[in-house]
Amino acid sequence: MNRREARISAFCLLFESDFHPECTFEEIYLRAGAVGELKINSFAKNLYETVVSNKSEIDKTIEASSNKWKISRFSTVTRAIVRLAVGEIMFTDVPAKVAINEAVEIAKVYDDDKATSFINGVLNNISRNLGKIED
Repeated sequence: MNRREARISAFCLLFESDFHPECTFEEIYLRAGAVGELKINSFAKNLYETVVSNKSEIDKTIEASSNKWKISRFSTVTRAIVRLAVGEIMFTDVPAKVAINEAVEIAKVYDDDKATSFINGVLNNISRNLGKIED
């Protein structure tokens, strides 16, 4: 499993957990595994758990950089993709440009056509605000 596939797995777990916020990590793994053939490696698991464990801080960062859009207004797919990328930007050593590119590529497959430019814009704003990329 390559890193993109692991990110897609983490995205699927985040998507699932958005519908079941009361579930533990283990319950989400079981639910996601029962629905499909989702493969979860240590990178996907660590990324998912990092995002969920820091969701409040990630959501505040997203809302502060998304031109007055509340995260609740994002589609469930967009919300999971953006949380995933922001989690990588804030809590891993993955370069912001890589996290942004991966998020846009995932959005091209799983989200609406218009979502890719929105996601790219929000993530670039966040990266600039965090000092992770320059203008």
